[in-house]
Amino acid sequence: MKIRTNILLVVCCVLVIRIPGLSADNPEQLVAAHLKSIGTSEALSQIKSIGFTGTAHANFIQGMSGQLSGTSMLVSEGSSMGIVMNFQNLNYPAEHFAYDGKNVTVGDIGVGMKSPIADFLNRFNKIMKNGMLGGVFSKAWPLLDIKSNRPNMQLRKSKIDGIEYYEIEYRPRDNHGEMRIRLYFDMETYRHVISEYRVSIRTDVSDLYYTLREKFDDFRVVGDLTLPHGYTLEYSTDGNQSAFIGTWKIEVRDWKINAPDVDRDLFKAGK
Repeated sequence: MKIRTNILLVVCCVLVIRIPGLSADNPEQLVAAHLKSIGTSEALSQIKSIGFTGTAHANFIQGMSGQLSGTSMLVSEGSSMGIVMNFQNLNYPAEHFAYDGKNVTVGDIGVGMKSPIADFLNRFNKIMKNGMLGGVFSKAWPLLDIKSNRPNMQLRKSKIDGIEYYEIEYRPRDNHGEMRIRLYFDMETYRHVISEYRVSIRTDVSDLYYTLREKFDDFRVVGDLTLPHGYTLEYSTDGNQSAFIGTWKIEVRDWKINAPDVDRDLFKAGK
């Protein structure tokens, strides 16, 4: 049985529905409700930068082994973003995903060696270029400005692990090629709780499957905003010759909203 049937690649049961209070052919209504779940339009307009520090935990299930703990840092300003997880481990020192408004760069975990998730984000760099990674942590989160971004969106209900969500199948105007993007929202609060990116590549040699899933939880008030304090990355690959499964969990401890001293060095990853 292929690895893609593992816990990270749960099959979603898609239902044909009519959404009470929301029009199934008007996903913009759900996006508007989602933005209200973060804060008022005035509060959102006043955000110039978002940053936090916290803890980080990595758990490698297949392809690598071990459980590590460390620290995390995220900074977002304009279209730029940097995410750092430091583990200070000889074999796995850190992760650094960065976008400076022009180029996506990711840190190496060894000389000329990238981790599987860093390699994925480097290869499919439009995830960061289009402001998708990090969800509402990103100042460039495309749902903040649907009119300008003009994506193609299809709204439905679906289930993951038995829990029902509003699902938007999201297609950016800047085509991501073979990638399929789905965004999931809580049925009652309209908070964005999951982003999922799937890529299937068929070659003469093998079929390759990649899945990155972001999860957001532990929503709490931060000033005039309601933001997630838990952020999880689940990444898996499945090929005929190799497979990888890993998770990274960030817990936010201290926020820096509109900080005057944004560390822009985080927008470019060192090698």
